[in-house]
Amino acid sequence: MQQRVLFLAQLPPPAHGVTTMSRRVLAMLRDMSGLEVEQHWFGSARTIEDIGRRDLRKVIGFGRLLVWLVGLWVSRTRVAFSYQTLAPHGDAAVRDLLLIAISKQVASRAIVHLHTRGLEEILAGGTWKTRLMRAALRGSELIAITQGVADAATASGVFSRVHWLPNLVDDTGGEGSRSGNRNELQCGFLGHVDPRKGVLRFVDAVRAMTDAGLDVRATMAGGPSRHLSLAGLRDYARDKGLEDRIDILGFVDEDQKLEMFRGLDLFIYPTEHDLSPLVVLEAMVMECVPIVYDTGGLREMMGAEFADHVIEPGSPDATARIVALAARYAADPATLAAAKLRARKRVLDHYSEAAYRVRLSAVIDAPLQAKRSRQAAASGALDSLVD
Repeated sequence: MQQRVLFLAQLPPPAHGVTTMSRRVLAMLRDMSGLEVEQHWFGSARTIEDIGRRDLRKVIGFGRLLVWLVGLWVSRTRVAFSYQTLAPHGDAAVRDLLLIAISKQVASRAIVHLHTRGLEEILAGGTWKTRLMRAALRGSELIAITQGVADAATASGVFSRVHWLPNLVDDTGGEGSRSGNRNELQCGFLGHVDPRKGVLRFVDAVRAMTDAGLDVRATMAGGPSRHLSLAGLRDYARDKGLEDRIDILGFVDEDQKLEMFRGLDLFIYPTEHDLSPLVVLEAMVMECVPIVYDTGGLREMMGAEFADHVIEPGSPDATARIVALAARYAADPATLAAAKLRARKRVLDHYSEAAYRVRLSAVIDAPLQAKRSRQAAASGALDSLVD
């Protein structure tokens, strides 16, 4: 018997971490036997710059989605489960929580995939708004992409189940080829041109490396955001005297992204905004050595292998630590080569597609697994009575 599933999440475009993961989850659910998956979504941003902007078209589109869902509720339609994402900040939180609250009336299980930071504020908040948010989430099942979020969600008692499901990355190969001057240390950043993600801090780090006497070449890629334009980023680099040291590419497609990663030694991502950024995993699987800020789940992602490459945001020596790591690798090519291989292995060991499929299947099969556990416990208790 087929189980009807409502997949209520946005797919690309625009392409970013959340929509990319949603597309992958949808494909995997459709591959699973016994599921009849329907994807529904209206009212999304069309471009990266459009994210977060209030727009009548988006409001009307999302209103259509809610009306359709309420229609299912009124008609007493029931589905096996619904799947939706949650970004617990700004207008997106209100949108997502409305969808979750209504989907709980239609689906036997409302599965919520949390991709961004902010859940802790909802769980601990004492305002009327955070109380309403908790009410919308209560009884749903949470997919947490970091262990820290999973632990906080479990302790809250808000969710009927909490599943730990870290992100995945495709094995795009780790040929380790290099372009350009092999005597230069190649550093890179890829992400939306958003100061919260560290684009300006990356430029500052390159300036500091140059001042320290390192022969460094940097590449930056990513489209503009509503917070900063490409022209603004180029002006900032020029003001730092780095117009001949940093290549700012703007938006790149998948092939261009892989080509960029193949040419890098270090991937420096000093973000203060992300939870578990896919781009770091994508760089590591291409043998780029990561240097990141201790934001969200990045320390968890780095593991023991790169614990000393995780830098506390706002610390007075943050830039100096980046320079020190870069200097270590610039001075010792053998250490750099070993770290590149270690980065790739870290990702393939913990964030592969195969591991993700197993974990996602466990999420879908959770009620069956719980039933088997109850049956086993009851059987054990009966055996004890007989003995």
